[in-house]
Amino acid sequence: MTVFPDDHRDGDLNGPEGGGTPDPLERLLRPPAEFLAVPPGAFEQIRRRATRRRLLRAAAGGSAAVAVVAGALYFAGSPASGGADERVGPPASQTRATSPRPATSGPATHSPTARPTDGSHTSRPPAGGPGTVTSPAGTGTATPSPSDTGGTATPMCTADQLTPSLGGGDAGAGNLYRYLVVTNHSATACHLAGYPGVSLLDDAGRQIGRPADRDPRSYQPVVLQPGASASDTIHTANQMGTCQPASSKLRIYPPGSRASLVFAGQVTICDDQFTITPFTAGTTGNPPS
Repeated sequence: MTVFPDDHRDGDLNGPEGGGTPDPLERLLRPPAEFLAVPPGAFEQIRRRATRRRLLRAAAGGSAAVAVVAGALYFAGSPASGGADERVGPPASQTRATSPRPATSGPATHSPTARPTDGSHTSRPPAGGPGTVTSPAGTGTATPSPSDTGGTATPMCTADQLTPSLGGGDAGAGNLYRYLVVTNHSATACHLAGYPGVSLLDDAGRQIGRPADRDPRSYQPVVLQPGASASDTIHTANQMGTCQPASSKLRIYPPGSRASLVFAGQVTICDDQFTITPFTAGTTGNPPS
């Protein structure tokens, strides 16, 4: 009997499914199936798509991180500025000084000045240019009108125009007062307004203790013609409490000046009392004695 290849699928006993011997012609009549070849460039396209997806995911992650950081900065807020009351510091040492306050009515007399209770000290000399008066702490820096400066057209005295020295003094009731005098040795007039920065130095030029605090008093600009002098008063305790070593020199910063003047002078700070008054005319301190 003739057997055709299709008869194997119909369950012929001679076919493979019926347990018979496979027809040798089946390999010729039914060749093995061939798979289609991969289209050219398919793998490169898949790689490009995968790379594009990775880049998109990375970009999305970076955008999310930026958004989180921006949100944190927004809620945290930017650091507050230091305000307009910053003062220029001395180049060599830190000079602390309190700010002037309006004086009360009545004549001014020598008396021990109470130290600040908040422990704060301004560690820099008064800032400002010619005719600038520093306002009380915490209220900013005020620039006076021409009437506040006495209507003077003279410039602020510079350190190069001044010769400093220690004048006389006074003592009583446990207090000691020394007069700090500056003289205009230049050929042109100038004026001083306010407080100098004052600190004490030893023989090696090292600062002794802290700089002088400011004794709150009202003041007016002092015009110094060539050869004229102005003065203020250094106040400390008279050999009471704990005393620091006596100074060999003093360093002062004239009002509004970034340059300092160093000169010989002996002052002893006792009982942690060390204040300075604003400049006034003459050589006998403020108030004049």
